[in-house]
Amino acid sequence: YIYRHQLRRFARNLSTAVDGCPNRGFAKRYPAAATQVLTVPPFSYDEVIANPSHPFVSPGQDESLERYIKWRGWNINSILSEHDLENESISEAAIGLLSHPLTFPLTLGRHWTTLLSGNKQAARLCCVGARAECTLPNKYWRELLITTLAIDTDDDDDEESDMTIDFVGPDVPTQLKSKTIDITLDNDESTPKQLPKRELTMNFHSLYLHEVVLKILKSQPESSTDQIKNVWDGFVLFNPGLGHPNLTKHWKPTLKFLIGTGKPILFTAHSAIDAERDRQVLEKSLADCDDDRIVQYLVNPYASRMEFVDPFSKDHVLSPNHSFFLLK
Repeated sequence: YIYRHQLRRFARNLSTAVDGCPNRGFAKRYPAAATQVLTVPPFSYDEVIANPSHPFVSPGQDESLERYIKWRGWNINSILSEHDLENESISEAAIGLLSHPLTFPLTLGRHWTTLLSGNKQAARLCCVGARAECTLPNKYWRELLITTLAIDTDDDDDEESDMTIDFVGPDVPTQLKSKTIDITLDNDESTPKQLPKRELTMNFHSLYLHEVVLKILKSQPESSTDQIKNVWDGFVLFNPGLGHPNLTKHWKPTLKFLIGTGKPILFTAHSAIDAERDRQVLEKSLADCDDDRIVQYLVNPYASRMEFVDPFSKDHVLSPNHSFFLLK
């Protein structure tokens, strides 16, 4: 019941999508089919992890959302057939709808190993400027655990793993409380008990990053600058709008701190326009820190295919996590 309530709430959150967006149209016209499409299939180790064809074997080679969906057990064609909706354009719209809740865990999972800085057993990331990703149902965030387990299985690494993500930002809902989920969510009987423990703890801070850092300093007054820099193994900024005219000046001190930690940082952007603006700001911030690394955003295979209107510019169409850049 809770999960289905979360799905309905998630569907309501799509109300700001572009009116002509076919993915949104699919959800509005065929709500029963859309609910089934958004329902996460059971997790089976034998059928999923042991299947060597998963899309994370060689990132960048034949990598696509369609391949992930098939590997993970979503049978979109069967669902649509059940509702007499066998049509190529409708199938594309259904996958487009599903791309939206999957974009955050899959985009992060694709780069998780790089972001860990070598710390696989107790990784801690900070999601700076967090917003929509905070409210994803737990079953979608479990996809992060599944993808990272698949990657570690390829490396013959079956050790236990405790992951932590600190969601930080003024737009983080204040009512959210810390929670921990594991790969055996809801005690799925298809998941063998001999699997190594794999948990994800999510903490929520409705504060700016500098306020969280100050809280850490107050609670641990003996902490040195180097210790503060090492609180997190890496950072992720989903669609921050670094170069957006209404936002850029607010990001300058945050970028200086993040770059100064020397940790890997994953950036995403809403569009090619957004990515180019962010690139210019990020290269300027790097130059100010005497860092000559080149910034180049690439198209994200796990981008959301939902289209939204930029609230500051009606002619600018956005798709969450359209592009990405990994500073490492």
